[in-house]
Amino acid sequence: MSKEAQIQELLANFVKNASVIIGKLSSERMIEESAINPILAKALGFKDFDSLARFYVYQRIGRSLVTSFGMKMENLVKLVVDGEKGEWWDVVKKSNDANYYVSVKSGPRDMNKDQTVEFSRRAKDVMKKDNKAHPFIAMGYGKKAWPVITDTLKKQNLDPDKHTFVGKRLYEQLSGEKDYYLKLLDFVVNVESNVIKGKSILNLIDEKVEEISKSFKKKYNSVDELLLDTF
Repeated sequence: MSKEAQIQELLANFVKNASVIIGKLSSERMIEESAINPILAKALGFKDFDSLARFYVYQRIGRSLVTSFGMKMENLVKLVVDGEKGEWWDVVKKSNDANYYVSVKSGPRDMNKDQTVEFSRRAKDVMKKDNKAHPFIAMGYGKKAWPVITDTLKKQNLDPDKHTFVGKRLYEQLSGEKDYYLKLLDFVVNVESNVIKGKSILNLIDEKVEEISKSFKKKYNSVDELLLDTF
């Protein structure tokens, strides 16, 4: 299977899973799993079931999809790098020119200070052992790394420009093609429509909002009554 086909399969599986996540959500689960913050709902002035359902269904599903896509994004970057899993490193790819030791993150804010310090320790260690080593943090989208990452690298005497690659610069570095990120976006066109026939993810979410709003209306006489039931 080609790299392009593997990327499309990865994203198609994500879309299938997304549709399952949406399908399983119910008004009962919203209440039982504390998906609704009654204090926030009162502060935002929700007085009708439609507005309440729209806000919290989008919030609940949005968080689930962003979280689950983070892992898919990391796997996508690993496919582009096309290397092997290291003992600590997410990907190790060796060539005549350089040996890449890669810590993969979904986006430019997905690493805190402690994780960056650990990366720095590992990077220094591998550079002592391998004179061709080029360790770096690979971030699958964005324009630049979060300041916490770059500032911490500087304090660890590592050059952020050399040890972080973000978005299109990452894909250019890994593929050797300047506009590889454009090709990558082309790979994923129509994945959604091919997986969810005749509908979009937003269509499914809007249908779920309507379903849950109707369910709330059947069970509760008012939004206040529903909010009291969340305690």
